[in-house]
Amino acid sequence: MKWLKDAGRFALFSMVVQITPLAAAELRTWTSSKGMTIEAKFQKMDDKGVHLLKADAKVITVKAEDLSLADRHHLVEYAEVDKKILTEVELTIPEEDIRFDKKTLKSLEKKMLFGDQTHLEFDVLESEHFLIAYTGRFRPQALAEMAERLWHGMAFQHMNFRKDWGDKKKVVIVTTDEEVYESLGKYYADWLLKNITEEDRARSASNRISNLWMKVAGTSLRLPKEQQEEYNAFESAKVFRIRDGRDTSYKKVFGPFPTHGLAGMLMSQQMGGVSEISPNGYFAITTGHSYFKEIQLAGKSETQLLDVSDYEEDNEFTSSSGFEDGRSWAKTLRKLVRKGEVKPNLEKMLAYTADNLTPEQLVTIYSFAYYMQSDSERITAFADMVRRVESNNQVPAPIEMAKIFGFESVEEFEKGWIEFVKSTDFK
Repeated sequence: MKWLKDAGRFALFSMVVQITPLAAAELRTWTSSKGMTIEAKFQKMDDKGVHLLKADAKVITVKAEDLSLADRHHLVEYAEVDKKILTEVELTIPEEDIRFDKKTLKSLEKKMLFGDQTHLEFDVLESEHFLIAYTGRFRPQALAEMAERLWHGMAFQHMNFRKDWGDKKKVVIVTTDEEVYESLGKYYADWLLKNITEEDRARSASNRISNLWMKVAGTSLRLPKEQQEEYNAFESAKVFRIRDGRDTSYKKVFGPFPTHGLAGMLMSQQMGGVSEISPNGYFAITTGHSYFKEIQLAGKSETQLLDVSDYEEDNEFTSSSGFEDGRSWAKTLRKLVRKGEVKPNLEKMLAYTADNLTPEQLVTIYSFAYYMQSDSERITAFADMVRRVESNNQVPAPIEMAKIFGFESVEEFEKGWIEFVKSTDFK
């Protein structure tokens, strides 16, 4: 079988696993750096590579470095493989490496409807993990591919992501029609009034949607239970508004603004959502990750956070074309840090919120996300940290976070972070 035949750039790891716990031998999905998957059980690992047993009793052997970080984490945790397989592999960008098959995209015959207004009918393009519901003169193929590539990046790095996601679809709503977008906001404000049981909370949420909906280019809404069941979809749907011909971000894979929104949505999904965990640190991690992926994959930023004092988990609000485009962020922060005008502080940064966030604080959050994902060892620790958040329903305290990254104190963590910001590795 030719699955994962690529020779790779590293020597095979010469390790033999003598003990195979039952969890390691369970049938599971294994993923390559190119996005190819196979259902198999772990059999053993030796100097020839990782031996996987398929359901038809055929054994294939793959190189450890060709497997996803999530798969290698699984081998370390359940098959007692040496931890070197996590860090002795060159850092890649899985979202770019995946070989995406455009033939997996499928236009559905039925439209997605919202309320009883006939103009709130959306065409639907289905991909493996998403449903792109769209109206107006919009071609959804690039957005669907972008979503799938970002999904693969999460599944590649985070061990529980694929299992936690299951077989559901995430709905992404896009419209280029201002009338449709406005009507969708009115529909949703009315839906909240009727479906939130606590009257005060329902009125507050509805008023918030009414006041902010037309000011932003990106937000989210909840799907009614009947829509969730009909489409086997998650409750929360992402909403993008394209106005005044500003659709260049959506015409290519990794357009800045939608990359930011989808990356943040996927990280929030993996961490459990802010309503499920202690909020301290959640904003910094998800926002930093969103900007990191936006700039890493698109080369610039077009995203502005809307400054609102009643920021809540159900509706993150973003607008396009706000801050400078991000190309000089690293250079500017590097100068400020070298001069001592900005000093990254982990505890203070974890307490940042959307309220009155300064440009310096925003770029500090971005540098934090970049630092955590800047080499194989750190991105392994980052995956461990995200898993800790998922399981404990809270972001680790600064000292615990420092220890996850291999430091004995917060001061040592901050020193490493500051050295990174001062270096040319920070871009």
